[in-house]
Amino acid sequence: MGLSAETEEDVLKKHQDLCHNLNMDKDSANEAWQSYVNIRQNYTLEGDQLHWLGCALYVACRKAIAPTVGRSNMLVEGNLVSLTRLLRLCNLSLIQFFSKSKKWADMTNLSPDFRDKINRLERNFAVSMVIFKKFQPIFNDMFVEPTNDQPRQTKSKKQRNLPCTSSRVFDFVWTLFVCVKSEFPEISDDLVNSYHLLLACCDLIYANSIMADRTDLLNNKFPGLPRNYGERNYQPPTDPPCIMSQLCSKHDGILVEAKGIKEYCWKNHMKKLFDRKILRGEPKTLSGLLDVSSFDLNMKAINKVYEEYVLSVGDFDERIFLAKCKQLRVDRLQCEAGP
Repeated sequence: MGLSAETEEDVLKKHQDLCHNLNMDKDSANEAWQSYVNIRQNYTLEGDQLHWLGCALYVACRKAIAPTVGRSNMLVEGNLVSLTRLLRLCNLSLIQFFSKSKKWADMTNLSPDFRDKINRLERNFAVSMVIFKKFQPIFNDMFVEPTNDQPRQTKSKKQRNLPCTSSRVFDFVWTLFVCVKSEFPEISDDLVNSYHLLLACCDLIYANSIMADRTDLLNNKFPGLPRNYGERNYQPPTDPPCIMSQLCSKHDGILVEAKGIKEYCWKNHMKKLFDRKILRGEPKTLSGLLDVSSFDLNMKAINKVYEEYVLSVGDFDERIFLAKCKQLRVDRLQCEAGP
């Protein structure tokens, strides 16, 4: 709906409601509104005005400076407002956001640096979308296919953690991948390097599954299983097996480059996560991540680290693909169940 059908008071009310729902600071809210009013005086803003308000708010948020929690002497760029939440409240898809934010950048004469941020955000999204599509068949090749069936735990003082399901491992692999990838800005919008980082993540979690003897998670048809797997005298290995060769061969990776990413990027950062006590398990072999005693803690810790990154940098939350994937599983199950 254009401005011909909306008064300035109507749009201001939308802006105020939006800022309230985002818990927006007063300075950023005022700057965004003033920017919107100035642009509206010189340009015709077609379509839903909430979309343009979203662009104005994003720019104002990224220009803000906020102190870090518990460290008042340190400042971070941005006011820690979630881009994903902003877009959801504005009913604005990422594709629409990229298109309108570029137009907004032209109209407001944003700096080249800010334009570069938007372009990089768009490239990162494009890469992540491709990577996630590749991730699903890779995961199903190694593990049993995820479902939306989650074991429910009754709340009690004696509640015990249950072994992680394939669905939760799927979420953990992707979240761990995007968390580590966020530490390497030069990789985030590079399709080949990002893909090889994903393979390194899959390799690690597969090794964890093998070493933990999680036969309930493993796809028995995967060629990377240990040689005597399934035999009566089989014993899980004590050293992490490597399946990079099988992954690259079947899923179009470049083995030499993938191994380089694994050794110099992936392993080094994983060791840091163990050293900082973010991940729990066995640091020497990078194992134990899926153990009943540590999996939930590891999942929570990785999500927290990634959320802090997303809020501080203003990046889009790559876990949105997991939510969409879950919905597709629900739709498929409903379809199979019939009317």
